[in-house]
Amino acid sequence: MAPKKDKKKKDEPAQPELVTAYKARDPLPPTEPPDVSEVDVAWKTQRDHYVLPLSEWNAEEVDTTEWKPNDTENQFVSNSFSVVSMPRSFMGLVAGWRRAGGFASGRGDLLPEEPEPQVQPLPELKEESAEQVPDPKAKAKPKADSKAKAKAKGQAAEEAPEKPTTMQQYAECTYEGEARVVSQAEFRSRELLLDLDDATPQLSQAIASQFAAVAEHRLLLPRGTFLWELIYPQDEEGIPLFNPHGKYIVKLFVQGKWRKVVIDDVVPIGYAMHGNNMYAPLLPTSNDNNIIWPQLLAKALIQAFQDDLSLPLLPCISALTGWTPYQLPLSWHGLGGLKSVRTFCSLRFSSQVDFEARQRAELIPSIPAEAPRKSLATNQAIPPLTVQGVPEQNLKLGSQPLEAVLEFLICETEEEPRQVRLKADTFLPQHGTPRKQVRDADSEEEDASADAGANEQPARVDEVDDSDHDDLDEDDDGRSQNTHSGDAEGAEKRTDQGESVNGEGQEVEAVPEEEEEPVEDSVPWVPPWPDKNPAPLMMKSSIQEFQAQLQGGSWVSFEEIETSASHLCSYIPPGDHVLSATLDTCWGGEHTEAYIPPKTKLLRIRLALSEMDQSPPRISRESTDAKPSPGPPLFQTVFFYEPLRQNYRLDESPPPPTPCSCVLQAINGWRPPSRSRSAQLEPPGYINLTVGEGTPPSGSVFQSMLLPPGEHWYLVHDDAAERAGSVLSINVESLLLNSSKSAVEFLEPEKALAKYRTSMLSVGPIQNPVHTGYNVWAKAEIQVAEEGLQSLQLLCHVTDIALWPYIQLSCLRVSQLDLSDEEEVRCANWSISTLMKSPLLRIMSLPLADKANGAAKYVLMLEANLPPEVLPKSTGELSIQLFVPPVSTPLEIDFDLGDKETEDTTQEEAPLQLQMLTVDHVLRWQGECAENDKGLVLCERITVPPETGDVTSTLRVTVEGLPQAFLRATLVAQMPPTDEMRPPPPEGAALEPLVRGAPINPRDYSGRRNWLSQCKKVAETSGLEIISFPHVLLAEAATYLLYVHLDEFRGPAGLDGGTWLLESFGSGALEVGSDAMEQDLEELVRRSWAETPQEGDAPPRSETAAAARESWVAARSRGQDAEAAEEEESEEKKQLVAALERTKKVKHPNTSIAQFLSCHVDTPALLIQEDPYTVAPDRPEWRPSEDTDGTAADEIRAEDTEVAVAVKAMGTEGERQAREQEIEISTTRWQAAKESLEAAKERNANQIQELRQWREERTALPGGVEGTSFAPARRELRGALHSRMEKCAILKVGVLDVKRTDPEPLRVALSDAEAAGSRNYDLTLVENAVRKLRVLDAAVAFKEALTNMEAKAEAATNAAATAAAAEEGSESYEQAKEAATTAEGEAAEAAKGLEESLSEFKASIKEASASEIPLPAELLNEEPMEKAADILKQRSAEAAEGAEPAEPNA
Repeated sequence: MAPKKDKKKKDEPAQPELVTAYKARDPLPPTEPPDVSEVDVAWKTQRDHYVLPLSEWNAEEVDTTEWKPNDTENQFVSNSFSVVSMPRSFMGLVAGWRRAGGFASGRGDLLPEEPEPQVQPLPELKEESAEQVPDPKAKAKPKADSKAKAKAKGQAAEEAPEKPTTMQQYAECTYEGEARVVSQAEFRSRELLLDLDDATPQLSQAIASQFAAVAEHRLLLPRGTFLWELIYPQDEEGIPLFNPHGKYIVKLFVQGKWRKVVIDDVVPIGYAMHGNNMYAPLLPTSNDNNIIWPQLLAKALIQAFQDDLSLPLLPCISALTGWTPYQLPLSWHGLGGLKSVRTFCSLRFSSQVDFEARQRAELIPSIPAEAPRKSLATNQAIPPLTVQGVPEQNLKLGSQPLEAVLEFLICETEEEPRQVRLKADTFLPQHGTPRKQVRDADSEEEDASADAGANEQPARVDEVDDSDHDDLDEDDDGRSQNTHSGDAEGAEKRTDQGESVNGEGQEVEAVPEEEEEPVEDSVPWVPPWPDKNPAPLMMKSSIQEFQAQLQGGSWVSFEEIETSASHLCSYIPPGDHVLSATLDTCWGGEHTEAYIPPKTKLLRIRLALSEMDQSPPRISRESTDAKPSPGPPLFQTVFFYEPLRQNYRLDESPPPPTPCSCVLQAINGWRPPSRSRSAQLEPPGYINLTVGEGTPPSGSVFQSMLLPPGEHWYLVHDDAAERAGSVLSINVESLLLNSSKSAVEFLEPEKALAKYRTSMLSVGPIQNPVHTGYNVWAKAEIQVAEEGLQSLQLLCHVTDIALWPYIQLSCLRVSQLDLSDEEEVRCANWSISTLMKSPLLRIMSLPLADKANGAAKYVLMLEANLPPEVLPKSTGELSIQLFVPPVSTPLEIDFDLGDKETEDTTQEEAPLQLQMLTVDHVLRWQGECAENDKGLVLCERITVPPETGDVTSTLRVTVEGLPQAFLRATLVAQMPPTDEMRPPPPEGAALEPLVRGAPINPRDYSGRRNWLSQCKKVAETSGLEIISFPHVLLAEAATYLLYVHLDEFRGPAGLDGGTWLLESFGSGALEVGSDAMEQDLEELVRRSWAETPQEGDAPPRSETAAAARESWVAARSRGQDAEAAEEEESEEKKQLVAALERTKKVKHPNTSIAQFLSCHVDTPALLIQEDPYTVAPDRPEWRPSEDTDGTAADEIRAEDTEVAVAVKAMGTEGERQAREQEIEISTTRWQAAKESLEAAKERNANQIQELRQWREERTALPGGVEGTSFAPARRELRGALHSRMEKCAILKVGVLDVKRTDPEPLRVALSDAEAAGSRNYDLTLVENAVRKLRVLDAAVAFKEALTNMEAKAEAATNAAATAAAAEEGSESYEQAKEAATTAEGEAAEAAKGLEESLSEFKASIKEASASEIPLPAELLNEEPMEKAADILKQRSAEAAEGAEPAEPNA
């Protein structure tokens, strides 16, 4: 600050002003933002990467759908289904595709072949013209109303034409064929007449079994939800109409809602069993060829679940009924309890092929071939499914029958023995029998007389212990015991010709449809079906009545079921007794807009018990025995999760699916605890829903669990929210809940927290700045008024998911050092401490500093450092929500009982206050580094211009050209000089006050020491090549100094070639320039010496100083005198003595350092040479003389002695030669290694450069890496690696499972694993498999050899006995003797084979045991080996004695 000028003294001569060396720098021009137009439209290239979600059901929209019933030339073809999704086992049976209703409309004609269904890509979006783009700044003009325009012109308003309804479109339908979706008799009776074939694909059998399970509940399903009632178009009565155009809509409950599936009637067919040019349907069909509802419904299910067709069973029952599947582990107790209260219970079980029905179908005579079979590969016609001369019945497929995993309905249970009656129409379960199993000695006779008649049944029933069904009549037991699969006593069945057949095989006259029409006109038919779904739990009498209607099926022992099934499934009907909520975040529509990730949702589950019974038992108990009172009930809950799938239907070889998870995190600590929560059971802390795992992987997941009563909060973390969204639904059975106080809902967190008066603040939404490199996005100042607050909770949301890894959140605490309000002190009266610096996460806990009292101020800073290859979207947004965690003391209000808001009569201060700080003022300055003795990278003066207010900013310094430079930075506040420092004015005048904001005259500090005392350090930091002050408070008109030093001990020591960049992201303008205060003060000193006048004739002060310096240099060059040298030497001795004393008193804890100190300061430096060894001198090299007398020989022997050789080897000459040779070898080796290393480094650098160039080229291609030519090869390689791992897993099971003794499966597994390259993956596993296979093969060979040996030994013994009994010399004697000789030779050969097999068996067991391979106990049994050894020993003894062989020991 400069002193103010006094007008009174303007005539007086002014003091000379110093021209300072300081000069402000010009900031760099603003950087241009990058072009992100391609990034903004990049989502358009990903429209086909994800499938389109199914549309929600809209009855009015379906009724006005354009059906085109008269358009039979251009029939409808769906573009949402592809054969790529079909399993290979299914496609292997497909001979072609045809229209389901085509046969009835063209009976006797050849039907045209339909092309294979293929998914078509989405149509390209039309680019809007520039004129249609609205101006965001302009006000939106209201659209002109056509009616208003017409009224203004005096004309009648033209209304948009209404779409015709379904019945209006069918009023002019001209179709006269026989094809129907469903017959009127079926529609009114809900009787299921399916034609089941074991040769159809497993997928079709599974769907047909689920059709049958749904049909058994025909009396419980409300109108409009039974099988064919889900097919549209329909008439007024609800009967589905046949559409000659081929377009249908099926209503299915998928993804947590009723949705519509638009299909065509193109279905697959396969070759029939008999005749040429004959075909049979592959999908479930009706007994009547004219009825097509099973094929349409199956086609819709396959299309809706086409990404899960590799699963053994699809969730068709839930999709057809809307009932929620609840799974629980299989147990007999759970099965009995579940059947006592549930009507719809099922389990997954394997079917058994009905070979008798198959043989009956094969007895149909085949039609002689009139022409060769026509190929369906080309555009040729497909003959109809029936041929003249053959009865009108569905033909069977010519392929082999298949067993499949079906969904069997649980009809009845029996206690002794434990068995279950399962039913899935006429499908037979594995190990199923038509009658109950009884524990009787005469059971086999009863089984043989199963067809004796109904009059013998009561006698067998009396013998069955049916204790669990005492309340059922004997007639019911007899019926359930003797009914066969598919045949019910007294129940009528319709045949293909429309007749009825009762259970005894007698035909019943069928009433013609023409005779029913007048009855229908006179008496309207009223649907007998209920208006709503049944209750999930029913009375025992209702359960028994329903179970009595479930006729047929097969009995299966519970032990067999336990070996194949692991879970039971009960279906909970929807209604008021079920709490449901669905969170749908899928990328909807036709993908016409970019997908925006949704914010994090909160799942609130409030389960309030009914006041009638707070703790009722879950399952009714028939026993009245006293039992301990049960605790609170647990409620059955089902979670369903399905992410939007990636669209692999356009690829011929789709890659394996990527796992995706949804984690529900319990956050009950976010709400204040109520007094009723202390006794509650705790819910699961985490609920993990993962899809895409397992073999085969599933695209959706159901998870069942039990939840306790109370209020439970879960935060939804969904991986699919960053891709294309998902569907998450929850269903809770609520029979025992208070419906008015219980709810399940997905909420915004702030809405849920608002009930508890939780203070929540929002930062944003903030639009992402478009930039590359470093930038500060936002700053927020938070004032915390609550004392003792330890943390804050944050919920973050970023719409541009590519930026998550590059965003960082910092939490800073702002402290006021001095409460003084003086303007001079305010510029340095603050400090910033960093509490946390972390990458931005979706949910974070923000730690706060401990404080005793008073308010605290914090700053949240969002910063991003984007690499050049990552460009932000111009429409991206970011938002953060902050709130204070609840107090730990329980509240008086029980919030678990409802959402009723409590009135807050007290006016409390908000615990949080937020103020956004400006960061859009970005300035940059640049300079070069210069060598200096202080290691200063830069020393800049930062000044806040006056009248601009205080400035908050983030300062960042980046150094380039100095790799690995470690920087230390200090920010100093330069306060103005005090009045005591300022030089007094001449003649005792008063000091002029300093002008605030004006430059400070260096004279006012009166020296460097005063200036340093007014410089106060406010912040310091350090870093590698980059340092940053995250938040600084720069006072208005204040001056700050920024020093950045180079740490020469942790990086480069020089500053040559370096440049620096200073950036400021703040709220206002700053002035920056190189600080010259020290130079200015030094210049003032020089001037004071040069300009100060001397008294008298004394020379100037500059000459005096120069002369004094010359004399001092001369004296120093002559050296110091002896006295000074002695004093210096004595001083050094004193210091050494003091150091010795200190070392004796203090023992250093480090032994090495202590010894070092002792050796250097205490132990005298002595050299003691004591060498116990003597180096033997080399003897002169011996050379043989010319004469060869004994003396020379002795000399030679003397040189060859051990002593002479030792002297030669250990002498200096031998040692020198050895060392030279070793040095030469080491030099050669290290030189070669160095050359190899340099070559490898150069080669790796070249390859890395080529790889980077290759990656950039592939990334720049349309479609990215997935669009390159190597993508199929990569997927093939990934599939091969996955197959190798599967083969290794199968082989590992075969090796480690001790129960597997058959060598053939292990041999096949080993062959498959070696073909997949498992030796390169797990060589030990393959070798162990070879060893175990050797053991198994040796065991089989040993058993065969032992059996053969016993037989041959017995034959030899018998032959020897026969020869001994025959009369010697007779013809029979010779024959018997020859036979005995032959038998003895065969026995000897068998003994030899037994010996070899026994030796191989023992060797293989020894080898396997050494490798710790688990072997079955039966193979390690030593009894057979001892038996074989005894046989061989006995044979050897008999051979030695020359006696006849005897019978071996048992």
